[in-house]
Amino acid sequence: MAEVNPQGGTQLDRIEANVAQILDRLTRMEERQNSLSARQEAHNDQLTDHQRRIHSLEVSHAVAKEAAKGTTANLQDRWSAAGKIALVALGGALTFLSGIAVRVWGP
Repeated sequence: MAEVNPQGGTQLDRIEANVAQILDRLTRMEERQNSLSARQEAHNDQLTDHQRRIHSLEVSHAVAKEAAKGTTANLQDRWSAAGKIALVALGGALTFLSGIAVRVWGP
C-alpha cells in the first residue's frame, strides 16, 4: 500500500517525480553529448581537410624545389657553355689578330 503524506502526496508520487527529474537530466545529458559529438565530428572533418591541404602544399613545394634545382643546373650549364664558346671565339680572334700583327710588324 502507498503511504499517504499530506505534504507531498504518496510515496509513489514522490518516487515518480524523482524518476521524472532523473529522466529529464539524462535527456539533457544525452542532448549535450549528441551536440558535442556533432561538434567533434565537424572538427575532425576540418582537421582532415587541413591535413589534405597541407599534404598538397608539401608535395607542390617539393616539386617546385626539385624543378628549381633542375632549372638552376640547366642555367649554369648554359652559362658554362656560353663562356666556353666565348673563350674559344676570343682565342680565335686573338690568334687572327696576332697573325696580322706578325705580318705587319714582323720580319
